[in-house]
Amino acid sequence: MHPMNRTRLAFMPAVVFLFVTISFSQIQEHVLRVAVVDQPSTGRPLTVNAELLTSTAVDRVELAYRAFGRSEFKRIEMMLNGNVASAIIPAEDVSPPFIEYYLLLHLRDTERLETYPLDNAVMQPLRFDIPATPEAYDQAITFMTPEAGERVFPDELFISFSLLRADSSLDRSSLKIFLDEGEITGQAMISGDLVMVDGSGSRFNLPGGAHSIRIELNNTSGDKATSTTRTFIIVRSDWGKTSTGRASIGGWSYRSTSQAETRSEAIGGTSTPYNRLTLSVDGHSDQFQVGGSLYLTNEEKSTRQPQNRFFIGGESPWLNLGYGDSYPRMTSLIMSGRRVRGLSGSINVGSFRLDVVKGDIVRRIESDTLKTFLADSLASEQQADPTASYGLYDPATSLWGKFRYGTFNRDILLVRPVYMAKSSAHLGFTYLKSKDDMKSIRFGGKPQENLVAGVDFSVPIHDRLVELTAQAAFSATNKDITHGTFSDYEIDSVIYTDFSESRRNNIRNLRDVFSRYITVNENLVPLNMTNVPTLAYESAVALNLPSTFLKLTYLRHGNSFESFGESTIRTDVEGYDVSGRTKFPGNQFSISGGFERLRDNTAKTKPASTTGLTANTSISYISRTEIPNITLGYVFASNDNALINDSLFGVDDKTHRVLVQLGKQFRFGAQHNATLGLSTSSRKDDSPKHFDTRNTSVVFSAVSTYSIPLQTVFSLSINSTKYSTIDATGGRLEVETAFTSALAQAQYRLMDNKLNLSGSLSPTFGDIQRTLIDARAQYSILQNLNAFFQLSFYLNKTSTNDAIFSLMLRADV
Repeated sequence: MHPMNRTRLAFMPAVVFLFVTISFSQIQEHVLRVAVVDQPSTGRPLTVNAELLTSTAVDRVELAYRAFGRSEFKRIEMMLNGNVASAIIPAEDVSPPFIEYYLLLHLRDTERLETYPLDNAVMQPLRFDIPATPEAYDQAITFMTPEAGERVFPDELFISFSLLRADSSLDRSSLKIFLDEGEITGQAMISGDLVMVDGSGSRFNLPGGAHSIRIELNNTSGDKATSTTRTFIIVRSDWGKTSTGRASIGGWSYRSTSQAETRSEAIGGTSTPYNRLTLSVDGHSDQFQVGGSLYLTNEEKSTRQPQNRFFIGGESPWLNLGYGDSYPRMTSLIMSGRRVRGLSGSINVGSFRLDVVKGDIVRRIESDTLKTFLADSLASEQQADPTASYGLYDPATSLWGKFRYGTFNRDILLVRPVYMAKSSAHLGFTYLKSKDDMKSIRFGGKPQENLVAGVDFSVPIHDRLVELTAQAAFSATNKDITHGTFSDYEIDSVIYTDFSESRRNNIRNLRDVFSRYITVNENLVPLNMTNVPTLAYESAVALNLPSTFLKLTYLRHGNSFESFGESTIRTDVEGYDVSGRTKFPGNQFSISGGFERLRDNTAKTKPASTTGLTANTSISYISRTEIPNITLGYVFASNDNALINDSLFGVDDKTHRVLVQLGKQFRFGAQHNATLGLSTSSRKDDSPKHFDTRNTSVVFSAVSTYSIPLQTVFSLSINSTKYSTIDATGGRLEVETAFTSALAQAQYRLMDNKLNLSGSLSPTFGDIQRTLIDARAQYSILQNLNAFFQLSFYLNKTSTNDAIFSLMLRADV
C-alpha cells in the first residue's frame, strides 16, 4: 500500500458507534473501551480501536496480541488520532477460536509504562472471539486474475478463477459472482473447473478506483458454504466523468472530507477542552491521483511528539511521491508501520520497484533547565539531588546548570529495491540508517545511531499449493556517538589496553569497514561477532491443500538485534513453530492445532537457557440444525531452565487453559446472534517464587435486530482472578479480584435513517465498581453533511465522577 493511502487511513474518523464487539476488562484510568470495527472473520484483517479517556496523558500506545495457542505476543504501534488509537492485526494472525491481547500505554512526562488491563496483563490478557465459519477453512475457490491490488485498464479486465479444489459437499450450480454489489453470474463462461468473465471494453463501465469481485458457493444443503473476495484497481482516462459519488471539474474527479470536533473531558476533577480539525482531499485525472490530509489539534505542544498530522502526495502507474506523515511497511524485522515525517515514494518499472523513505521518526524536545548556580556549588547540588543531570551552562561565567534531558531529533533513511515476478514471487532488499542529531538540543543523554540491512523473499509454488518465505536482517547500533569514531591511539592506549594485540587488530579492522556507514567506538554493538548477536532471521514453508493448511516456521532473533524503525521485535529467542488446520467433508467439523518451542540465551551469556513449550488444539462444529455452533480449545504451556532452586532466576511453570464457546443465530420475534464463552486457566509455578495464577471468565452476548429500525446489544462478563506477587516489603502477596460487567445498548433510526440515536448503560460490580452511561446521536443535516453528538458519564464509587461531551460536524463533497 502506498504511504498516501496509509496516511489517509490514519485520518479516517473513528465513529465509535460503528463498533460491534466490546471487550470488558479491568477498569483503567486511561482507557475507556477497546473494540473491533467489523465482525471478526478468519483470514481477514482485524481493525482494533482503543478509546482513551484522555489523550493528553498518553504519548504512545502499543497493541500486544497473539493467536490462539501461541506463547509470545506480537506488538504493533497504534496510530493515535485524537482520543482513539487504532491498529490493524494482519489477516494471517486472525483465526479461531480467539485472539488474546493487551495494551501498553507509554505515559507522558514519566518513564512509567501501564498496561490495559491494569493487573497481570501478560498472564491474564483480554480476547477477541473469532467465530469458526465454514469459509474460514474453505479454499475451494482459487483466483487467477486479476491479482490482488492489481492496477487494470478497462479494456484489459479479465476475471478468472478455478473450482478445482471444490469438493463434493459444494453445489457448483449455486455459484454466484458479484462485481462490487452487482451480480454478473450470467456473463460467466464455465469450462470444467475454470470460470471466466470477460470484462474488457465498456461492458461494466467501471469508474476508476478500487473494485471488488466476490464469489459465493452453497453446500448441497443449500446453505452458504464459502465466500471469497478479490480487490483490484481500475485506471482509466475518463475517471472524472464516470465516477459516482464524486464531483468533476475540468476533467478531474475529486472528493473531499472535512470534520470539526469540539470535545470537553472532565476526568479526575480536571476539565480539559479539545478542538480538532480534519481535512482530506483526493483527485483523479487520466492516470494520475493526487491527495492530501491534514489533522490539527490543540493538543500539539513543543514538549510532546507531534500530535498534528499532514500529508500531500500523488501517484501514477509508475511513480508515487508524497511528503508528510506516513506509516511505511517494509518487513516485520525492520519497519512495519512506525510514523515517519518526511519524504516517501516509490518507482515502479515493470517487475522492479524501489521504495524510499527519508524523514524524522523522533522530533526534538528541548531540555528543561531547572536552575543555574556557580561552579563552587556543584558538589552540594549533586549531594542534594544525585538523580538529576548537571552540566556546564555558560563557559564564560563558569555557570553550571541543573536540567532535565531533552530528546534528540532522530532521522531515518529507508531504501528498499524489490523484484516481483509474475508468479507473485518477490525478492527484496532493505537498508535502514537512523541517527540522533547531537546539535538539535542543548542538553541530552546519549545520542545513538542505528544501521540495519536485510533481505526477504517469497516463492509460491503451483498456484500457492506450497509457499516459501524468509527474511533476515543484520543490525549495528552505537549507544553513544558523543565522541565520534575512535582512533588507533584510543584503541591501543585508552580503551582496550587489556586486550591482546590480535584482538585490537580485529577491532581496528572492524572500525575501518563500518566507520564508512556508522560511528565506531567502544559503544558499538556488535564489537564481537561471537554467536552473531545482531542477526535476526525467520523462514517458513506453508502447504495449502483443498481441506488442510500446514505451516512450519523457524526463527532466530539475536539478543542485540535492534532496528529504530521497529521497536517491538522480541530479541534473544530461537525456535520453531508448527501449526495447521483441517476441515472435514461438509465443512461442519474442523480441527486446528500447533506446537511451538522457543529458547532464549542465543548469545550464551546467561547462566542458563529458558525453554518454552506450547501445544494447542481446538475443535469446531458448525451446526446446520438447532444445535449451537461449538468450539472447544485446550492449551498447554511450560517454561523451565536449569536453575530450579534459584529464588531469583529460577523458572519452572506449567499452564493449562480450557475454552468452551457456543454460538447460535436464531429468530424469536427478531433476528438474534447469541454467544456464550467459558474459559479457565491455571498456572502452576514450581520455582522458589511460587507465583501461581488462576483465572475463570464467563462472557455472554446477544445482538438482536428487529423488523423495526432497532438493534440492541446485551452483554454480561464475569471474571475472577487469583495470583501471587511481591508486596512492598519483599514478601509474597496473594491477590484475588472478581468483578462483573454488564452492557445494555440500543440503537434506533428515525426520519428515513436521517437520525440515528443510541444509548448504553454499563455497570461494573464487585472489586471494581463503576457505571458508564452513554448517549449518542447522528443527524444527517444534508446528504453530505452530518452532525455527531456524544454525552457520557462515568460514575465511580471510589473517586470523582467523570464526564465527556463531544460535538462533531462532518462534510463530504
